[in-house]
Amino acid sequence: MDIETFITDIIPIRDKELREILKRECIIESYKKGSRMNELGEPDQYIRFLISGIVRGYFLGSSGKETTSGFAFRPGESIAGTRLLDGSANEMGWEVVEDCEVFCIPVETILALRTQFQEMSDLHVLELAKAALHHMDCRKMLVLKTAKERYEWFLVHYPGIIDRVSHSDVASFLNMTPVTLSRIRNGKE
Repeated sequence: MDIETFITDIIPIRDKELREILKRECIIESYKKGSRMNELGEPDQYIRFLISGIVRGYFLGSSGKETTSGFAFRPGESIAGTRLLDGSANEMGWEVVEDCEVFCIPVETILALRTQFQEMSDLHVLELAKAALHHMDCRKMLVLKTAKERYEWFLVHYPGIIDRVSHSDVASFLNMTPVTLSRIRNGKE
């Protein structure tokens, strides 16, 4: 996919002047399975949007253990650090689970254009709202549902990826052990 197709069909940006600026400023990057998109503890330089593939978000605990926070797998889903636009260090990492392509908008570009173009400001607000809703949906799932209900929730909200990602990452995301996930999948719980 090229930049123009992405900004007209996936995001989509209607303002011709804004599209021209984004065509000059944005890039498309490819990542191989197992690579990391960002460095924890450093500010991110881009807001990324998935074009293809699967990416796993994760947090690093004080013990050094990674906890999966979610998966991006739909074209157009944003892949952004938790502290992206305030310039703070990343608290969330992104690991490539399946080879992927991502559309990258430099943070500086977004900050400059969101005051100049209402459509860019709207995109920024929309992405923040999506992130907040997803966070609340995940939080409710983790707090209010049984292990089996969490697994069923995952199948609905992440259709078709259960066998494309590591089951230990799915178990981490669903706040259960891999053994519990295996038992649920095999109908033993």
